[in-house]
Amino acid sequence: MYHTIQTLKTLGKSQREIAAELRISKSTVNKYCKLSETEGETGCCRRAGSSLFAVAEDYVRQRLLQYPNLRASRLYYDVLKAYPEIKGKPRAFRNFVRKLKDTLPAPQSRVFSIVETEAGKQVQVDIGEMRVDCSFGGQFKVYFCCFVLSFSRYLFVHCQTKPYNTEDFIEAHRQSFRYMEGLAAEYVYDQTKLVAISERYREVLFNETFHQFAMKSGFYPHVCEGYDPQSKGKVERSVAEVKHGFLYGNKFADLAEVRNQIGEWLSRFNQRVHSTIKQQPQMVWSEEKKLFKPIPEHLVCPQTRKADKTGVICFEGNKYSVPMNFQNRQVIVEKTDGFLNISDPLNGKIIAAHSIPKGKGNLILNNNHYRDFIQELKDLKADATALLAEYDPEAKIINRLIQDNPKIPRDQLRAICKLARHYDKHIWHEAVPVICGLHTTRATKIEAILRDIEYRQRVKAARQHHPPQPVAGSVLQRSLNAYMEVLKNDRKY
Repeated sequence: MYHTIQTLKTLGKSQREIAAELRISKSTVNKYCKLSETEGETGCCRRAGSSLFAVAEDYVRQRLLQYPNLRASRLYYDVLKAYPEIKGKPRAFRNFVRKLKDTLPAPQSRVFSIVETEAGKQVQVDIGEMRVDCSFGGQFKVYFCCFVLSFSRYLFVHCQTKPYNTEDFIEAHRQSFRYMEGLAAEYVYDQTKLVAISERYREVLFNETFHQFAMKSGFYPHVCEGYDPQSKGKVERSVAEVKHGFLYGNKFADLAEVRNQIGEWLSRFNQRVHSTIKQQPQMVWSEEKKLFKPIPEHLVCPQTRKADKTGVICFEGNKYSVPMNFQNRQVIVEKTDGFLNISDPLNGKIIAAHSIPKGKGNLILNNNHYRDFIQELKDLKADATALLAEYDPEAKIINRLIQDNPKIPRDQLRAICKLARHYDKHIWHEAVPVICGLHTTRATKIEAILRDIEYRQRVKAARQHHPPQPVAGSVLQRSLNAYMEVLKNDRKY
């Protein structure tokens, strides 16, 4: 400032013009004009050592060299503790630290570049999770798995509401193959236990189940080095997009709604113009997929099993039941999100769904599969109507049971037939008006009404046969004369 003002003064400018040009006050210009050359040079060479914190300069320097990101507010209290004689304020210390940092070597930042791969060669895979808001209140956690093509940046996301195990991870891959219409040559992962049990000196011990799946499917699983997220930075960025571009700020009723909405979101996301490739990922993918490996036949063709005479099929070391009418017949099996879906090969309709247990050698049965469903609904309705004809001639109860329970009408009618045979007609006569007034008719509600009426009738009958006996009066209600007689007799003795 001193040399600048002296130079402008030499050029013949007034103090007012110098102040306007440098945007400082005229008094400041006047002060610098009056300084001698010796005084000006001394002021220019002034260092931060004149600060109140100069005695702690070496201490602060060492701390900053060891911990470059240490905050000044934290370091200030450390300095006061080490040098209690210092009386400087936090703002003065921040200025001191800022000037001191300018003299220190800048911390080395990691330099990396995005390596572009050939078309159809690589897919990067990563797992994320996030807690989302529920439409009915509260929250639930969504776990998701991202698959992004390194060349076209085409993205697929699989999601569920439980942490991924190996079977779930494999199923996510199957769905990604179908979504991308093929397989890349290489799939890149971090050191997750779903892929690699351990890695030492770049020697990878793979998860046996997943490695067998990869070899059978025809792709190579590449495991990144530890603590090296940039080696799969494309999918890391995609995970952040799913969290903050889709899940954050939205409300979902359940997992089904998450999957429906993420399908629409992926459609829009893959049609945006990518900032790096300057094209729409979907357009690039439409050409890239021609270089993919075809989906293996065992992943395309549905797997079939034949149920034995007891209505049980075997699948991956466990046994599962099917409905009785599928005994000794072929069925289609498919694993989806931890469930085994069993379908009718004639129409593709799912006839059973079982939760896949851990381990092998388990027998998973659904008792409904062994019920007799041969009897038609109309036959059950006729039987129930006949049993209740005396109490409900218009069959209002029967019709409402079928209408209010469309998924289980046979079970409801079987229950009403059982109740009609169990309870007496005088109980039914009293119960029918109450049943007809129900908002929703169910067999359990009818049974509760009948049980309550039966109990009240039993209590009433018991009171008629055994009328209540009069209770003796309390001793507090006796006359005082009785107590006086006792006192008189005591005096005699």
